[in-house]
Amino acid sequence: MSNLHHAARTMLIAGALLFLMGAASTEEALVRQLKVDVFDENWTAVLKDCDELLSRFPSSPDRDQAAFYRTKALSRLPGREAEAIDALRTFLRARPDDRLLAEEAWSSLFAVACAAGRGAPGACREVLGEGLQSPAPFISTLAAIRAADVDDAALRRRALPILKKGYDSQTDADIRNEILIAILKIAPDEVPAPHGAAADSPPRKPGNEDEPAIIRMSVFNKEEERFELKVQFPVAFARMLIDSLGEERREELRREAQRQGMNIDEIFEAIRRSGRGRLLEVDTEDSLIEIWIE
Repeated sequence: MSNLHHAARTMLIAGALLFLMGAASTEEALVRQLKVDVFDENWTAVLKDCDELLSRFPSSPDRDQAAFYRTKALSRLPGREAEAIDALRTFLRARPDDRLLAEEAWSSLFAVACAAGRGAPGACREVLGEGLQSPAPFISTLAAIRAADVDDAALRRRALPILKKGYDSQTDADIRNEILIAILKIAPDEVPAPHGAAADSPPRKPGNEDEPAIIRMSVFNKEEERFELKVQFPVAFARMLIDSLGEERREELRREAQRQGMNIDEIFEAIRRSGRGRLLEVDTEDSLIEIWIE
């Protein structure tokens, strides 16, 4: 009898171990498949993988990443923007101390709420307002950059001091350029002097009334169907704006300018020679860049 009892006990233990090993294997397989689907940007499959992982393995060490990927999948699936916004809000409430994922989640929340033609009416202003109130500089600055594209004067006014503070404290050149463009969109006359400029050397005003005084510039993102930039400002800021575009866009302008017989590195002289009217147009697969002089 004791031998039978011992055998039965051994079988139960072995069965439990096999079950646990099978469960672990299934969880690992799910995580691997999820990563593959994210890499392939198969968002329907990603959503399914995340729901299964969170349902079957709620204590998984990958649950936070799965929850984030779930929000990302919803934000990429047409017609599910409202669900994505709710899921992102839930995600942020549940994980306030995870800085890296929180920053990514806020970035996704701004993107899905403010994408042209997507999201619920008013959702963009609401989430940007929340972002501007965030004590985290990265989040409030990102919200302020987005607010520069919103047709809401009050929101843009709230964003301006945040942008100025971010411009003074930010060390990343790409982010500083984004901040500079946002300030140009909101208040061209309040653009800060570039780093390294002498404090007593304000932008030089045109000395001849016949010379062009205003430059208008727009950068239209064809893929997202929105203007990344749409501003007008004194010609004296031309160099600053061109430098703020980033190397890839600046190189596009440089090539097109050379094709039209201009040197973009001598833009002030090119503006003076060209006079009023369209100075430059760059139409690429991803964007349309136009510069007008008045």
